[in-house]
Amino acid sequence: TTSFTSPKFRVYIEDTDAYQVMYNSNYARQYERALIHAPRDDDAKRKQWVMTAITNQKFRSSPTLGSEYVVTGQLVERSGADNTEVWQMEMVSLPTNDSDGNADEVVIVYNAAMVTLSSTPHVLSSPDEDVSTSSSELYHTQSFPCYPDEFDMHLQTTTSTDTRTQQYAYHIPIRSVTNFFERHRTIYLGGPDKLRKLQQEDGILFVITAMDDGEICWLDAIDGANHLGRDVIVETKFVAKRRGMVVECYHRLLMDIDIDDDDHDSPSKSRKLLAKATMTMMALNKDTYRPTSNLPQWLMDLISSVSQ
Repeated sequence: TTSFTSPKFRVYIEDTDAYQVMYNSNYARQYERALIHAPRDDDAKRKQWVMTAITNQKFRSSPTLGSEYVVTGQLVERSGADNTEVWQMEMVSLPTNDSDGNADEVVIVYNAAMVTLSSTPHVLSSPDEDVSTSSSELYHTQSFPCYPDEFDMHLQTTTSTDTRTQQYAYHIPIRSVTNFFERHRTIYLGGPDKLRKLQQEDGILFVITAMDDGEICWLDAIDGANHLGRDVIVETKFVAKRRGMVVECYHRLLMDIDIDDDDHDSPSKSRKLLAKATMTMMALNKDTYRPTSNLPQWLMDLISSVSQ
């Protein structure tokens, strides 16, 4: 079987944002939950799958607080050599009945994405990318502490088949990665007070409309004893388009990882690229929910200054 439909999910307060629709990071979380129901030949392997990439994600609409929906999945590719699966995922509304009690076949697609799963302990990290200070000059930087609940645990890369010798390591899952990126965008727009003023006085909302190239780049051993609670660094390059109505956000998540050094008593640190994603942000009129470039001057000045 190469397709499935999840059981019904309901939207709770914990799933929503300030606009009472599903918070953008929670779509990835719901895809993770739904993929538990994907057909597997070996149920024991379910725990070994990690969502390592999410691309071509389109935020078309959103289920509202209290509503129900399902997630569908279609297997696009399975690679035994790489131990990966690629799934086309959709979050859709439940069929409804018309006034005569007949089933309404119109189904709303709230969100769609291409999701890659990688099976541990065989998954390997992507090659290191250049995170030198010279390249960072193009990015705006903000540090945030990364707490234990923002990590996930997985089986560490190993060739051993003996479960007694297999080791666990930590990684920051995509749902947590996108939370860090959201925090940086909030700061970029002036913080919660400015966003509240923008909504109440100027009638403008900023929403995420797309995410692409979302990828976990470092799935190697992150030692929980030394790294839980350590700061992560978010670097973002903001590119404004269409008079500020659309802002492309090129995000990177980094951390200084302890590296064992035989020549020194204490480990050295190496800055690693943990994850990356490109997210598209759009300004909407809060009453019509239509795109708008009628932005207040202070916001235009801000967007112009940080998009240089």
